[in-house]
Amino acid sequence: MESQRAGSREAGRPPAGVARWEAGEARHPVPGTAQLPGLLRTVGLEVALDVEGERRPLPPAADLTVYRVVQEALTNTIRHANAGTATVTLTYETGAVTVRVDDDGDGSRAPRGHGLTGMAERVAAVGGLLTTGNGPTGGFRVTARLPA
Repeated sequence: MESQRAGSREAGRPPAGVARWEAGEARHPVPGTAQLPGLLRTVGLEVALDVEGERRPLPPAADLTVYRVVQEALTNTIRHANAGTATVTLTYETGAVTVRVDDDGDGSRAPRGHGLTGMAERVAAVGGLLTTGNGPTGGFRVTARLPA
């Protein structure tokens, strides 16, 4: 019996990590900061997007993480905060990007459950730091600072 080396191809299978597209399949970009405006239009809540610093391409993992943090934070806002509005602030810094989501809801009702745990794990996986808690003027705040 012949053993296969890691990364070798089996008949008909692409190498690990390589997407295989079938004819007629829709191809969608991996979500990232470029898709944030579209996400914000569909959440069912009035959301403002503020961008500070000079926009630049982010490493793919950081770009996806920013999107997922915003997505989960806004999902939590809608489910738990009884908020009317939210603000997403994206700050480009030297060597980092920070995303902050503030809502005007009842921050004291935010459960410390799987959504926040998952966000923290996702942010840590790319070397970042997540902080969550009541906002400075009420509501709830989620902040992720990622190396970029």
